[in-house]
Amino acid sequence: MNIGYARVSTIGQDTAIQEASLRALGCSILYMENISGKDTNRPELQRMIDNVQAGDVVYVTKLDRLARNTKDALFIADALKDKGVGLVCMDLGQTDINSDFGRMIHTVIAAVGEFERKRILQRTQEGREKAMANGVKFGKPVDDELHTSIVDCWNRGMNKKAIAEHIGCSRTTVHKVIEGI
Repeated sequence: MNIGYARVSTIGQDTAIQEASLRALGCSILYMENISGKDTNRPELQRMIDNVQAGDVVYVTKLDRLARNTKDALFIADALKDKGVGLVCMDLGQTDINSDFGRMIHTVIAAVGEFERKRILQRTQEGREKAMANGVKFGKPVDDELHTSIVDCWNRGMNKKAIAEHIGCSRTTVHKVIEGI
């Protein structure tokens, strides 16, 4: 039986394109989820691995939909192979990843994907640090009126909980303002 697995990482993304591609391949059962691929502890992935049977073939549109790092990609491939299940990644030319050639390609592509993900995270962090060094402030802008009200209440002897209730903001906001005085 042809089985499809589709995954997106964020709420704003949609599995529709992956679903259409998998259905076009004749996948009669689809496992779809909206969760990060950073680890293998994903409900639909685990359900798929539990439910597949010898002779089934699992299709994914791209390797990074299955796993974000080489170790996890190989772990999933091994779990399927141990059950006698094929694994085909459409962006690798529909090569069965559990064949010798497919395994080699799968390992190299997974390693490159993991490397690229780490580089993106590194560049993002470097950009954030540079922006902060140049005075860019991240997060919600400070509401000067709210800030002044919190400080006034604090100076009058009100506790943080009372200030939050009086002004109508969170205790966390009150705490951050007071700690910043």
